[in-house]
Amino acid sequence: MMLASIATVLLANALGQAPTSTMAAPAPFPYCGMEIQLKSWKGDYLNRSDAAIPITAAATGAAGNKWTAECTTDGKVKLKSTKGDSLNRTNLAQGATVATAATGTGTVWTPAFTTAGKLVLRSSKGDSLHRPDSPPAVTSWGTGIGNEWTVELAACGKKVVLRSSKMDGLHRPDSAPAVTTWGTGIGNEWTLECTADGKYLFKSWKGDYLNRTDAAQGVTAAATGATGNAWTPEFASGKVKLKSVKGDYLNRTDAAQGVNAAATGTGTVWSLEMLPNP
Repeated sequence: MMLASIATVLLANALGQAPTSTMAAPAPFPYCGMEIQLKSWKGDYLNRSDAAIPITAAATGAAGNKWTAECTTDGKVKLKSTKGDSLNRTNLAQGATVATAATGTGTVWTPAFTTAGKLVLRSSKGDSLHRPDSPPAVTSWGTGIGNEWTVELAACGKKVVLRSSKMDGLHRPDSAPAVTTWGTGIGNEWTLECTADGKYLFKSWKGDYLNRTDAAQGVTAAATGATGNAWTPEFASGKVKLKSVKGDYLNRTDAAQGVNAAATGTGTVWSLEMLPNP
């Protein structure tokens, strides 16, 4: 193990990169069915371009930065581009340009997360999706910081619906600050604001925010900047739990309608659905 670690450092140094962080224990890919973006260590994004060699790295907001995660039954993942094809590891040698394809072995990747929370996508050939220290390009390589990607939900800054375990939506009614659940309506629409430290804020159509109060199990709506507006997302199997500043979770109660905060239970699991652009 020590020799392997030394070899990793030496190879990373030879590439002019810092060594990668350690890998966490395997876990199911948490973003199944979601539209995501992959941010490289250089600050640009994995991009599906219109060029002959279509996979590159591009700036924030570029067309082609969004990918849909399609999970397989064996824990692997395919990344489908906005053009309908998938990220593909070609049959060329290590260091080859990554391409796109409609199907095939190379379109299936094994996801793993480092202990620092970065995503590594291992190809069918055993190397990983890699952003080198060079002009915008994406390739594959055995190791190095270029193998590490930050996952961002494409829903950040967009309108979303939080669908409960009872299939109704988190709802901000047209009344004094309050939050409940309801089947449909503009009150089900929230603007997802993502902070630099990975927290989520949910802004209602009324302009206030989903808020965890100081009450025993209180959830309400509050003004900008209020303590309790920030929620920590915990993803698993395409669902999300939202942890409050008090350590409990947004919870769908067993009543006809309503939410509170709870430590655990079926009601603490939600589906995050991005609404189509108007």
